[in-house]
Amino acid sequence: MSTTDSDSKTARCIFLIAGEASGDLYGGMLVEALLEKDPTLQIMAWGGDHMERAGAQVLRHYKTMAFMGFLEVIKNAGTIRALFKECERAMVQYKPAVFVGIDYPGFNLKMAKKATAKGIATHHYISPSLWAWNKKRVHIIRKYIDQLHVILPFEEKWFAENNLKVNWVGHPLLELQNGEIPTDQKLEQDKAVLALIPGSRKQEIQRMLPLYLAVAERLPMFRAVIAGAPGLDPEHYQMAIDQGVEIRFGATRDLMKSADIGLITSGTATLEAALLNLPQIICYKTSGLTYHIARAVAQTSWIGLPNILLQKSIVPERIQQNCTQEQLISDIQQMHDGCNLSSVGIEQIKEVENLRYQLQGPDKPSKLVAQAILNQSPRNA
Repeated sequence: MSTTDSDSKTARCIFLIAGEASGDLYGGMLVEALLEKDPTLQIMAWGGDHMERAGAQVLRHYKTMAFMGFLEVIKNAGTIRALFKECERAMVQYKPAVFVGIDYPGFNLKMAKKATAKGIATHHYISPSLWAWNKKRVHIIRKYIDQLHVILPFEEKWFAENNLKVNWVGHPLLELQNGEIPTDQKLEQDKAVLALIPGSRKQEIQRMLPLYLAVAERLPMFRAVIAGAPGLDPEHYQMAIDQGVEIRFGATRDLMKSADIGLITSGTATLEAALLNLPQIICYKTSGLTYHIARAVAQTSWIGLPNILLQKSIVPERIQQNCTQEQLISDIQQMHDGCNLSSVGIEQIKEVENLRYQLQGPDKPSKLVAQAILNQSPRNA
């Protein structure tokens, strides 16, 4: 598949899709890396603000396509079908040489199939969690993805055992951290800070925010601060506004650095918090249908990335019926008394210290993925 750098100039237009906030963040770094290598590229995207600021022309914002859970997908089936057709029309219009899906596998793998049929080379950055569920997707990847770029250290071996060669690039969260300017800024506080991070999608906010606020109200020794999700409006946090709880938009990482303990809805944020040494409780609630289907097909004992990577229960996971006010209050009090971390909280930080070494790749992930994309031979060559 690879060619020399001179041949890479055939990739005049690249089409990227990121369907979530984390994908937009990683996509922004990838766009920067692509344009640094070839400033003449035309980069079209479905994504968000990070990708747009980096230089991509964003045709559709991810906040209009963030559906999660089996029930939610079924309820929005008509909208999702329309999005597929719209995206296919965009690929016909712009005729990209390469299609790049960033995470968001339910949508991106289907679009990779469409791209393959049109003779467009395909890449997927950030693998679906096939090692956790839906292993059958490995056949789809083998058939429709020219290069899969994975970010977790064990994924390279897992795919090799399933007869698929992948490109392990390391985790982009480390690239993000290494590029930051150190700061000593802290939240002005007269109390310990309890970070409430209810998720990045509307459905998550609706389900988790009331619970988090109820917990915070019963722990007056903490100052609760909510991480507002990028792409969502303040109206999604009206309950918190009515209660006078502070919401910080566009500052989740700063909040993680400044907070003393966190309630975090399962997802990439749990790994980010671990890398920033924030003691946390991983929380997750969804519809009964989604939960029972996920439980039936799950092939891992944990849902939180820190625990999956370490292969042991380091961070408490409170899921579905176990995710209650009483349980979360108990967990917080076991780790922090409002003045200081307990030995339990200190031990969690100590245990996750070696995650950084596990996740460090051979170079900047965005640089490695960008080079692979630009070295990609056109399918019709």
